[in-house]
Amino acid sequence: MTRIPVSITLTRYREPDWLVDEALDSLAAQEGVTGEVVFLDQNWDADFAEKVEARGNERLTFKCLPCEEKGICYARNLGIKLARHDVVIQIDPDVVVNPDWAETLVRALMQDDAALAGTRILPRWRGRRPLLSKSNVVLDQYSVLDWGDATMDVERIVSAGFALDRRKFRDIDFFDEKFGRRKGVLFGGAESDLSRRVREAGEKVIYVGAAVTMHQILPERMRWSWALRRLYFAGAARRQQGGAPAPSRKPGLWDWLLLPVILPPYALGYFRAYKPAKAS
Repeated sequence: MTRIPVSITLTRYREPDWLVDEALDSLAAQEGVTGEVVFLDQNWDADFAEKVEARGNERLTFKCLPCEEKGICYARNLGIKLARHDVVIQIDPDVVVNPDWAETLVRALMQDDAALAGTRILPRWRGRRPLLSKSNVVLDQYSVLDWGDATMDVERIVSAGFALDRRKFRDIDFFDEKFGRRKGVLFGGAESDLSRRVREAGEKVIYVGAAVTMHQILPERMRWSWALRRLYFAGAARRQQGGAPAPSRKPGLWDWLLLPVILPPYALGYFRAYKPAKAS
């Protein structure tokens, strides 16, 4: 079977080398695709860049480039701009994927004639799983998404791992840089905003359950303080986009049991309607 040409891009802010190494190693092992991996490093280190590019093989070249610290959406847009191929896969630096992941994701994108394809995202807890994570609403804050192993049309994707067909974005802007995480701010909503604009343009957004992304959750993100802060910015992002809160799963028993804990920070962010500064 012919390998599919793709550009795979990722960036990091302050993630440690060992974590990024695991993501890059899983990309180097991808089968069924050919093309490039472009790593945009916001924490530039020439020695690490050399090690990144040494991963190149007969299927994928690896490039490491410095990137300004302007936020994740700035880096994602830059990756899309620099990509040599129209099919662009973007992943976070704290994920690992199986060798057939990229091929599975891209073939579904092409077969469904979709503009945007998200993946099934499962957590890999690097420590004791926090009680708060039993809430579906809190799991959303960890970019966890599990709708099973089918492929289906959906309203939105979730970050950690997704693909897009750049040819279908001629009349659609990519990521709005007022959304997304940046230094000191856990503001989200970028993928939901992009998905909405893609659908409004008449293009398809799909979920590919057979492409499983393992999202590594580090101990510092298992603290209640991180989760509650993330809920605050999640509420702010939802208000910024308009509309009611829209969790990816129906509230379960733990959502109701933990409601007195998780509702106040979300509501505070929602009603204060935090407005991040415009990207320069």
